[in-house]
Amino acid sequence: MKKTFTKFVIYTIILLGVTGTFSGCQSIETPPPNELLVDDAIKTTDDLQRLLNASYNEVANTFGGFAPLMSEMQSDNLSMPNNNDLKELYSPNVLFFNTTSGSFYSILYRAIFRANFVQDNMDKVADLSAADKNRMMGEIKFIRALCHFTAVRMYAKPYGFSAKNEHPGIAVVLKSSTKPNPRLSVGEAYDAILADLKDAENLLPAENGNYADKMSATALLAHVYFQMGKYTDAATQASTVIDSKKYTLSDTVNLFTPAASSEHIFKIVSTGVNDKRSGGYSDNYSPGNPTCQLSKALWESLKVDLATDKRLKLLTVVNAGAQNEFIKSEMFNAPYFNVPVLHLTQMHLIRAEALAKSGGDLTVATADINAIIKRAYTDNSKIVAAGSTAQQIIDATRTQRRIELLFQGDRTNEIKRLGAIESQNLYVRGHRWDCDGFVLQFPITEKTSIFDINPTGGCN
Repeated sequence: MKKTFTKFVIYTIILLGVTGTFSGCQSIETPPPNELLVDDAIKTTDDLQRLLNASYNEVANTFGGFAPLMSEMQSDNLSMPNNNDLKELYSPNVLFFNTTSGSFYSILYRAIFRANFVQDNMDKVADLSAADKNRMMGEIKFIRALCHFTAVRMYAKPYGFSAKNEHPGIAVVLKSSTKPNPRLSVGEAYDAILADLKDAENLLPAENGNYADKMSATALLAHVYFQMGKYTDAATQASTVIDSKKYTLSDTVNLFTPAASSEHIFKIVSTGVNDKRSGGYSDNYSPGNPTCQLSKALWESLKVDLATDKRLKLLTVVNAGAQNEFIKSEMFNAPYFNVPVLHLTQMHLIRAEALAKSGGDLTVATADINAIIKRAYTDNSKIVAAGSTAQQIIDATRTQRRIELLFQGDRTNEIKRLGAIESQNLYVRGHRWDCDGFVLQFPITEKTSIFDINPTGGCN
């Protein structure tokens, strides 16, 4: 009986894996690996690929809108949501493990588990070529790094919060074991993320369809270094992506499109209304009275450029002047669209600020930010002049980052970076950037003799 059950479960995971694009929104709990008869269930390279696709499936469930929404809700970009779970994030006062944050944590680590399961069973497949093994290992390490990086930014105080980054981080899971994993320090978590990404960069092919490729790892490395305040390294990685000429800045200001974009480095693919992986955005931002609405304070600061900033045309004031006035986004109104996780605009923004912060080439930094500005505005009033100081470039870049990456989950991480790395005394709706409420709660089931969960409490 046990043998039949375990074979059924693993084959279910295999069959529900994605083939070619991210699809199939199933939520399958993977049983303990010591109960899986992998000798019977995994025989071929195709079996491994289907299991790896099942990991990508969870990546799509997470980054198709869920992760950006969770992060964005903690920032000062949005107004109070009409959803109780999200209200806790907005407060910020996640005092218990609610349905939304619970699902988020589970999906992140399920993606990691499934990737690790492939890794730990490669040697059982006789027909696995060296090229396929390298590619799969590169994808596994990329997925792990992406999920761990997301987790450490949301479940721990930011990098730079303590002098040696010895403050509590997350569990870093590198094998498909169900034994409890200790909670590492933030510094140790970042070390593991960097190690995975450097390996992924070496292992991944230059082209890999809709899956992670070499430039995906390089672009994510740029993000990680930038979050750490390692600006020279961030600029170097961003330059590698930009200078590859593999991507070009899009003419459109909306990168959430059904069609392929010249900017997309790594994306969540939706191929139609029956294969829609973008619901985290469209379901929460697009209805007549959307769950998530733009902050009125932010809108008041932005609308002064309404006549010249093409990006603001994607924002609509509903019930103008009435007590129930709100601002909604028109970015996500298509029946389905691809979701950019890593894209070229991010690389230009990272390089511009990183060069200015590290004493790099200000001419290049100026060109980076001006490329974004020239696309966004119908006039030249925001152009950064030649010979501008490093601080002027930084200020311009941060202004444009706020608008360009709106709704993409960047703002909260930006606030934490500036608070921890630059010691800026930043507040979100009266709450200081380092208050406990800006750190999500682990599930109570994580609490073991080797894993202490975050203290309950919000921001006073």
